[in-house]
Amino acid sequence: MFKYSITQWISGNEDIEDSFKRIKKYNYDYIELAAEPYTTDVKRVKLLMNKYDIGCSSLCGIFTSDRDLTASNEISKQKGIQYIKDSVDLAVSVNAPYIIVVPSPVGRTEIPLGTYYEQLWDNAIVNIREAADYAKLKNISLCIEAINRYETFFVNTLTKAYKLVKEIDRPNVGIMADMFHMSLEENNNGAIFRMIADKLMHVHIADNTREAAGMGNTDFKEMFYVLNDIGYKGPLAMEFMPRLANPYASSNIETQAALMDHFAEQAITYMKTIEKSVLH
Repeated sequence: MFKYSITQWISGNEDIEDSFKRIKKYNYDYIELAAEPYTTDVKRVKLLMNKYDIGCSSLCGIFTSDRDLTASNEISKQKGIQYIKDSVDLAVSVNAPYIIVVPSPVGRTEIPLGTYYEQLWDNAIVNIREAADYAKLKNISLCIEAINRYETFFVNTLTKAYKLVKEIDRPNVGIMADMFHMSLEENNNGAIFRMIADKLMHVHIADNTREAAGMGNTDFKEMFYVLNDIGYKGPLAMEFMPRLANPYASSNIETQAALMDHFAEQAITYMKTIEKSVLH
């Protein structure tokens, strides 16, 4: 049986206890918190985790332009590295084993003027290694996420993510596969899951429309077959959201509670039905 989570940053500006209530109501196992170490009320989050008996599967990194792990400028790169280190401390506080890392800022779709892709790649390796070494001391893993070409110029495919992870060469650095981004960038989901199997740590679930699973045309049966076959044991975290050009806008909009409830119920019902049909 797979374990299911919902990432919390997609829920807009609602009070975090409302997110916990939704997760409990629809029988999810975990919450995935935004990696916001500077604004998270850790004491309250821990109280809510205990109150609703909900664990934290992971932290979803929020990589804005001032958290750029491809940067070579000392001030800029240290901001990105320090952000991950501070997120590691947050992860320890809420007992989250994984932090999702996007190496380049989300929304930057062109290589910055005066830079070269190869140098940015080398910068990312060096900078993520430093963050990973700190994370390893705290028993936290970093999961590199490939996001589609319309949101970043850098790591778009899981093949690139795999290459980056292999070159970073740290035991606590793996891959986060996102089914929405895969629907845009991958030719064969089953084949790519098998290719990255030894580095796969985490999976995000959304349909090809970025809505809840079952509302588009993604083949989740194939996903379950392959994940089961490769022995994947990590979480399946729902990351559905309203149709927005800027995904990070989801964290600031007025919460559409009825829509979030509908998506949460739709996703867990659909996924558990498909899982049962495939694996039992």
